[in-house]
Amino acid sequence: MKFSKTQFDYSLYLVTDSGMLPEGKTLYDQVEAGLQNGVSLVQIREKDADTKFFIEEALAIKELCHSHNVPLIINDRVDVAIAIGADGVHVGQDDMPIPMVRKLVGPDMVIGWSVGFAHEVDELAQWGPEMVDYIGIGTLFATQTKKNPKKAPMGPAGAIRVLDALERNNASWCRTVGIGGLHPDNIERVLYQCVSSNGKRSLDGISVVSDIVASSDAGASTKVLRSLLDKRDYKFVELDVKQKALPSGEDFASVLSIATKTRPLIQHITNKVHQNFGANVTLALQGSPIMSEIESEVRDLASIPNATLLLNTGSVAPIDMVKSAIRAYNDVKRPIIFDPVGYSATETRLTFNNTLLALGQYSCIKGNSSEIIGLSELDNKKMKGVDATAGLSLDLLIKATRIVAFKYKTIAVCTGPHDIIADGTVNGKYTLSEGTPDQSVDTIPCVTIFDGEIPIMGDITASGCSLGSTIACMIGGQKNDSNLFHAVVTAVLLFKTAGKIASERCNGSGSFHVELIDALYRLSHDIDPNVWTPKLTVV
Repeated sequence: MKFSKTQFDYSLYLVTDSGMLPEGKTLYDQVEAGLQNGVSLVQIREKDADTKFFIEEALAIKELCHSHNVPLIINDRVDVAIAIGADGVHVGQDDMPIPMVRKLVGPDMVIGWSVGFAHEVDELAQWGPEMVDYIGIGTLFATQTKKNPKKAPMGPAGAIRVLDALERNNASWCRTVGIGGLHPDNIERVLYQCVSSNGKRSLDGISVVSDIVASSDAGASTKVLRSLLDKRDYKFVELDVKQKALPSGEDFASVLSIATKTRPLIQHITNKVHQNFGANVTLALQGSPIMSEIESEVRDLASIPNATLLLNTGSVAPIDMVKSAIRAYNDVKRPIIFDPVGYSATETRLTFNNTLLALGQYSCIKGNSSEIIGLSELDNKKMKGVDATAGLSLDLLIKATRIVAFKYKTIAVCTGPHDIIADGTVNGKYTLSEGTPDQSVDTIPCVTIFDGEIPIMGDITASGCSLGSTIACMIGGQKNDSNLFHAVVTAVLLFKTAGKIASERCNGSGSFHVELIDALYRLSHDIDPNVWTPKLTVV
């Protein structure tokens, strides 16, 4: 049996590792169970096997794969691939050079290459379509199959850089597989987020090892993986993420009314400066604040109806605790608002924030102009402290906010004189290969909110952080059929209105704190859309 390159289905790509086999199972058993339940491509990866044994095993697995109409790929060993007439060979960056591999295997055998950086895509594009047929993009997450990894996990953001490089180089012939640390708890998120910025390309598949090879029931495990690939609808939060026309003032008032009646629990993992102010803002909006960094209670808190997590990295909480909180809230589909304070101000903050961004799915990411610019990667300069950068054009900030929203498939908020809100959730949908046909960085919904200059906002601590508390209250207090984007827009309108009222009544920065909390209190207890003064503009 001979497969043409167009017949390769990369969707569920099984890579073997005989060192992971459970007791009583053979590699043949596990591969067969996988093939019977949805594996579409198999790679034999046996780093320590003797050549004779490797060939014998590969011939048996090849016959099994072909009986299921599935191609077989050999890892690293070009000689074995040629000897058994394999359908493809996969090599890494430190293995035999690609042009030499192609010369040895001929034009028809599929060649896969491990890629982790955009400059490697530039190289394969220069070779042209005759060389590399697909790339394994990774390592996405830490994995036990790489004992001594030579590079840090790249996360979905790193995979997006590679997909963008493929689009930039017009490498349409090259297929893609996400590799490294992929399991049922993160596969949907990876497929959802990993889309090129122009919306034209997404991953063609995922590569798995342990979830099938090490499984006591490989068939059942494969069915779970297959169902995730075929699902294509990522319900990451119990709210409506479908894109809708912006509502009227009365509809915004309805969002506020629902939130205040629900009284959501807001768990704050936040900086010490913000804790007291954030708690008072939450209470003013009739929410229930808890300032907890106790790892053992995050699952109990997340399971409370209408619980919401505000994760603010102004103070660096213990990483294991934060990881547990993200997983807990994602597992029960409760919202997380992420505020990457001082995103790139230091190497420690940059590493910490990027680690958290790779770990979970966020309902909203909020930052000032410097933080959003940093997240968008439009400017590689580090921040100076945690404050916003002055003098950036509105057009640049709108572009950056859209990039962040689309990259992380979230609602992104950039704060400043003009608050910018972009909806990158693309209706909660994902597809293999096709990207997001009607959505891209440039076309996702985006609005600005402006109510004149409020310079005193920059003269107090934790004003931006407390917008995070406000967003958490509005999102957390909604019903399951409430719209996520509308809830975030309502929160920003509400906070901007309160800021304007407070600025007109205060005598200085000290009284502004008090007046801001009072204004939020009055607006949430006497809901009147006619006093909401900011101008909302669709861009």
